[in-house]
Amino acid sequence: MSLADVAATVAEHLKVHGIDVVVVGGSAITSHVPTVYTSMDVDFAITSDANRRQITTALKELGFEPKGRIFVHPDTEYTVDFVAEPPSIDRELVYEFAEIQTSFGRFRVLKLEDAIADRVAAFLHWSDSEALDVAQRSAAAARDRLTWERIDASLQKLDTKLPDSAMRMNIARGRLRRALDGK
Repeated sequence: MSLADVAATVAEHLKVHGIDVVVVGGSAITSHVPTVYTSMDVDFAITSDANRRQITTALKELGFEPKGRIFVHPDTEYTVDFVAEPPSIDRELVYEFAEIQTSFGRFRVLKLEDAIADRVAAFLHWSDSEALDVAQRSAAAARDRLTWERIDASLQKLDTKLPDSAMRMNIARGRLRRALDGK
């Protein structure tokens, strides 16, 4: 099973239990452009009322077992993690999502431009240059379905008040513009 297949299976099963989730983080990038970046965990944000016990009960029905804060399954290399509730980019809440359909069902996921902005946030706040590389490669791989205006709107959700963050944002904007222009 691919990461998207695992995400769909888990999301559909949780929905039966009244638990709504959205794929976020690096796994959102993998969901949209799997050839660019391969996350080995499915990061979910919860968008409904649910507690850890309810999630654990539902996932055990699928064969997932808790191991620390993550859930593992003997038949997949992908782990499942619940990292945020509600979904946000930097500190701004996100309410609109994309939906991906697989043969195992469908799941909600951050829009690609928001997933790219999420990777840029890691670069801004933690100097994570690999995250910026992933953002740039994602923009390049999906340039036929992205626009600068949509990416820029997502980037504007990021906190750039600190001087280092503002400088890194200029770097990120330049690299993303070049990626969309095919340079």
